[in-house]
Formats: sequence, structure tokens, C-alpha cells
Amino acid sequence: MSPSIIPVSSPIDPHSHDDLDHFVSIIVEAFSTTALTTAFIVNNDNTPPPYPSALVDSPRRHQHFAQGIIDSAESGAELVQAGNWSAIALWEGPSYQGKPFIESKARPGPLLAEWRAKVMDSKKTYLSSPADPSRIRPFYHLSFLARNPSAPKVSGSIAAVIEPFLSRARDEGVPAWLEATTKQAASVYEHFGFRLAEEITIGKGHIDSAGWPREGGEGVTAYAMIYDGHLA
Repeated sequence: MSPSIIPVSSPIDPHSHDDLDHFVSIIVEAFSTTALTTAFIVNNDNTPPPYPSALVDSPRRHQHFAQGIIDSAESGAELVQAGNWSAIALWEGPSYQGKPFIESKARPGPLLAEWRAKVMDSKKTYLSSPADPSRIRPFYHLSFLARNPSAPKVSGSIAAVIEPFLSRARDEGVPAWLEATTKQAASVYEHFGFRLAEEITIGKGHIDSAGWPREGGEGVTAYAMIYDGHLA
């Protein structure tokens, strides 16, 4: 793609097996060392030592991500790509009726259950409805964002899969929300106008910062972020 061409996002067909598989494969590769993912898999599987474990490999991470992403696509989430698959995103809009990816596991391990509870508490605090504080207001949720590690970097591709949805949020008068898994990712989101709502740490005393079991470990920290400057 010519550097002079500004990429635009294209929707991914939720009925295309090849496109969905490509989407999942990018997520698996982009999140290959994500501490939160490692923690959930090891905890759910009761992965035995030594750690790090070769059992948490690419096929196991694919299994972790695939069904939840496919279910989201089939339930009306919007999957988009830009720059010839240089960047991808999965958004759940205010009218989304399916399960968020975070809720896709039927039998969550203790760490995933802790994560779910803490994220929900954070949403109740920062996404409460002005009309009824006991309810969560409509919002856009950026469930996944990834740059494709196996594709050429295309300038503007990240913006192309983020900005249109933030524009919708502004037009509709609703916030946007995400959970960033690293400080580096949080910095990227701040560039687009998100602000830190809350740091969320799970597994404190039981896992290290990379997500592997360790007694007395500091736990894994992620960053709940909100886009709401247009609502002030």
C-alpha cells in the first residue's frame, strides 16, 4: 500500500471461516506473551511446573481465543481490519446482545472469575447510567485490538480500526471502554483519547507479573480505560 493512501477499515464477514480463522490467528500471535492470557490458561488447565511451560503453546492459545471470538462475531460484534490485515479490532456496540469475550468461558478458573468480578465492579463505577446509577449505561467496548506481527506495518491502520467507532460514540453520546493488557497498550489508547479509569490486579500472592504461578508473586496488572471526554 502506498504511504500516501490513508487506510480505511473493512468489516470482516462473520460467516467467512477463512477470515475468522485469520483474525483469530493474528490475535494468537499478537497476544503470544500476554501475561493475562497466560495466567488464565495456566489457572484453568492446572498446568504443572516447571514454569514457563511449553504446554502453553500457540495451539493452546488458539483454543483459548477461538470460540469466544467466533461466538462474538456470530452474535453481532463488529470485526474489522485495515491496511490489508495490518491491524484488526473487535468491537461490541451498545446494542450488542451476545456474551462479551470475557464471559465466554462456561467454567472459569479462579483467576478468570476474579478478573470478571473486578472488571464488572470497575464498569459499575465508571459506566453507571446518569439516570439510574444502579445500571450500566450503553457503551462501545473495544474487546480486541492487534497489529498483525506477520504483516507489513501500515501507517494509519490502527487509527482506521479505532476512530470510526469513537466517532460513533461521540455522535451517539455514549462512552467507549476497554481493558488494556500492558502499559504500552494503554499509552496507545491514551493517544486516541482514552483515560485510565482503574488499574486491575489479579492473582496477587499467587502469580508473577508474567502470569506464571509463583507463591508471593505480585500478580498481573491490566488497565481499565474509558473514552468519555465528549460527555463532560
